[in-house]
Amino acid sequence: MSTLKPAPEGAPNYRIAQREGCTILYGDMPLGAWLRLLRGASDLHVLHADVARMLGATAVIGPRDGLARLRAQETAAAMGRVRAQLGRSARRLDPEAVRWLAAGEQGLSSLALFALLTGVRPRHYGGSGLDLPRDVQEFRRCRLLLEQVPSLRRGMSRLARQVADPELVSWAALAEAWPDLCAQMDHEWPQWRDHPGRAPGVNAMLECFQQVETDRASLQSTRMGALSWPMPFPEPGTSRGSGTARWPG
Repeated sequence: MSTLKPAPEGAPNYRIAQREGCTILYGDMPLGAWLRLLRGASDLHVLHADVARMLGATAVIGPRDGLARLRAQETAAAMGRVRAQLGRSARRLDPEAVRWLAAGEQGLSSLALFALLTGVRPRHYGGSGLDLPRDVQEFRRCRLLLEQVPSLRRGMSRLARQVADPELVSWAALAEAWPDLCAQMDHEWPQWRDHPGRAPGVNAMLECFQQVETDRASLQSTRMGALSWPMPFPEPGTSRGSGTARWPG
């Protein structure tokens, strides 16, 4: 979170810092000044929302290697802030999960999947159970989540067996098809972890799950008027209890 003090009347309500070859914006820059800043950036520079979140900044733009150095430098401090924000909920997460919340590449679908599998809803996530990955870029972030937090893979296996649960059918179908989606992505975009690319076949596959979720949501809204979030999956031998499953609120 920014610690900027209110600026005197007429003074700019923002400041700019330079670190590791990156430009870091704090505060509210007028649109015209922001566009001039972007025009002055190199074509090789990247606007990176995840690094901005780590720094409590409005925006960060810079070369990929500089952004990587910033990320490495700030991860420990960002993990501490995440633990403080989550309070007792942080005890339910292993260090890899806290690290991903602090420094991972995130989007609506990966945050939704994290909340579903852990029962911990990140403070900066304002989405819903409809947030399945819509394209290969969102699916990439979900794959990175499972690579970087290996403990969640067991939850994905249990999720794949929940296709009979009307609240989980779309995510369960996606989890069941996960190996096929990954294989197709590896075929179309072998360097998906580190280099830009395309995977139209994966996009076409993901559209099917979006349609399942749209149909499910339409049917449920006629009965309930609102969506709810299922709880994370219990470990084998435990029970959810007698109540209806809900997504973390």
